[in-house]
Amino acid sequence: MTLPRTTTLARVSTVLFCLGLYSSASPAQPGNELSENWYRTEVLIFVREDADSRLVEQWDPLPTLEYPQEYRYLLDPAVADRRLQESQAYSSAVDDRGVQTLLVPAPIEELQDHSRPDALTTPLVELDVLIPDETATEGDPGTAVNALLTKEPARNTELTPQTPDDAANLQPDPNDPQPDLETPIIALPYELLDDDNLEFRPQARSLRRQGHRLVFHGSWWAMLDDADETPSLIMDRSGDMDSLDWPALQGSLQVYRSRYLHIALDLWLNTRGEYLPDGWQIDPPPLPAPSLSAQTLRGSKINPWSPDISSPGITLDEIGSDTVSLPNPEASPDPDLMPSPIPGMTQEITDATDYPWHHAIVHRQSRRMRSGEIHYLDHPVIGVIVKVTPMSDDALPLLEPGKREFRERHGLAIEFAPVDDASAKEQP
Repeated sequence: MTLPRTTTLARVSTVLFCLGLYSSASPAQPGNELSENWYRTEVLIFVREDADSRLVEQWDPLPTLEYPQEYRYLLDPAVADRRLQESQAYSSAVDDRGVQTLLVPAPIEELQDHSRPDALTTPLVELDVLIPDETATEGDPGTAVNALLTKEPARNTELTPQTPDDAANLQPDPNDPQPDLETPIIALPYELLDDDNLEFRPQARSLRRQGHRLVFHGSWWAMLDDADETPSLIMDRSGDMDSLDWPALQGSLQVYRSRYLHIALDLWLNTRGEYLPDGWQIDPPPLPAPSLSAQTLRGSKINPWSPDISSPGITLDEIGSDTVSLPNPEASPDPDLMPSPIPGMTQEITDATDYPWHHAIVHRQSRRMRSGEIHYLDHPVIGVIVKVTPMSDDALPLLEPGKREFRERHGLAIEFAPVDDASAKEQP
């Protein structure tokens, strides 16, 4: 990206005053700090929708677009629960990089295949068609399938309404330890906090009134270390099997602490390329490593969001690395910014030509920051507002006790007690 043709100082000042960032940028008063490496971060990313903003620079016609090798995803409770419900999974596990793994039922065709070791052990859920009892004979595989279809599935009772009889049979054992449903719990590192914890909500409303589009707004806390020890955060889920369309915003950001706090952006906005010669088309950008995987009881990889009626399910091995699902419902592009019609919007991407955009505008920038102050990373098209605040014992982000159930559903730690990293390394 070349240097701007116009001075950005006036644009920065105007944005900061309009958003009230000058008056709200004040040093934090952390009190008793948890440890010197624990920080809370809030990031707001918005896109200027006016066409003039894309004409102020001569954008690189062939931009370099890539994801980091060391990465993780933010833990989004709403996304994890939605995937668990939509996939009809037996179980869900989220690892320490924010990657979710689902164990899902095998398709009906696999259940009727007696060569499968789990053919008659996989409960089916919410199937619309039953094999009529009057047509089934003893020994007919349909009889066994009917038994499974009419049997209550043993899965995710937290998400399934229970009848009074079920409730009577699920009385807790008085000898078992009972969950604490009164004491708040501490948010996990890199777990997106509730909207009530967002400081930039007034700025977000102001940006919307000005006609800008918000593409990300979130807050989390984590231990920050050197750049080599702190993972970059992938900001889109475009490589996932449950994605719906190719997102407008892709890329990553990294917040780390060496001698000072730093933020490093590597974001790009997919566009129609109306500012370039007619017919200009770049190669499709890369897609990030998946934040979601799914498999059946037998261990076969499968895509629950893309069933194939004529075969025993589509596996990731069959899809291959060059064929991915259209990405990310959270970052759906504005229809006015997309080519029309959008190729492949309701089907999988099976060819590079299904990339529905023509160009990508890059925002690649590094900035040293002061803790407790609001920073605006200026760009003609992609604006980023960020604040990083030291954490203290009396400022831990607490969540309602009901969040314990979420953690149990996804195999996450129920309790989290942050420790000083230096003292932890000294222990034998």
